[in-house]
Amino acid sequence: MNQTTQAKQPIRSYLFVPANRIERFEKALNTAADAVIIDLEDAVPVELKISAREMLKQWLLEHPEHQVLVRVNAKQTPWFAEDIQLARLDNVSAIVLPKTESAADVEAIAQLREIAVYPLIETPLGFAKVREIAAAQATRALMFGSIDFQLEMNMQGAYHELLYFRNEIVLASRLANIEAPVDGVTVDFKDTALIQLETEQAKNLGFAGKLCIHPNQVDIVNQVFSPTAAEIEWANRVLQTVEAAQGQAVSLDGKMIDLPVILKAQRILQQANLSA
Repeated sequence: MNQTTQAKQPIRSYLFVPANRIERFEKALNTAADAVIIDLEDAVPVELKISAREMLKQWLLEHPEHQVLVRVNAKQTPWFAEDIQLARLDNVSAIVLPKTESAADVEAIAQLREIAVYPLIETPLGFAKVREIAAAQATRALMFGSIDFQLEMNMQGAYHELLYFRNEIVLASRLANIEAPVDGVTVDFKDTALIQLETEQAKNLGFAGKLCIHPNQVDIVNQVFSPTAAEIEWANRVLQTVEAAQGQAVSLDGKMIDLPVILKAQRILQQANLSA
């Protein structure tokens, strides 16, 4: 049985920082990002993979006060076996696993230590096995590597073209009773309107957070994935109306209040309290 979701501080924004740029670690940790992912994969050139890992390990040992996620290199690479040894360190709170293609990929990390894993779905085979991957015991939440996935699929476009795949990732997460998934990056970090739009689209589909490649994206992502003042006001009105009705059928603004509406209102207020 997979781990169940529970009330805790929501992670809305995940900020990447290259593992070979130690001077950027503190800066990333001092942003408003809910989580920092130190990246050993795409952000690190091949010739620096080993030295970046060693520098990161030393930094982690010297800074036990900082909790970070680490994106290792994929299981298909020669660096994977050594990269995942970082999971043994207490201040590595989770492993982000690129190009996940089976539950066995996830469990290879879980065998080292009881630690959360965020599988990145970014290959055709990974997508074909998404429900199996979501159901793996160590999976905390799925992440959608939308850029790599488009490349693998030889796809153009961004939103409508990937809608089916995003919907399936959300569905797989719900079926496995894990946390809602995390959407992929917006490459143009200077286009604030685009990051706003793509984050809103992800939220509307049922995603709970978004990967960020620049600190400029963090505040927008946090804001979108937090309940608005209007949503909070509506939720309070719903619950106040239900309480005043004392079990009688009741409506608000011309709409009947049934159980799904009540649960939605409760979820909004819970998210608001956790995000405060």
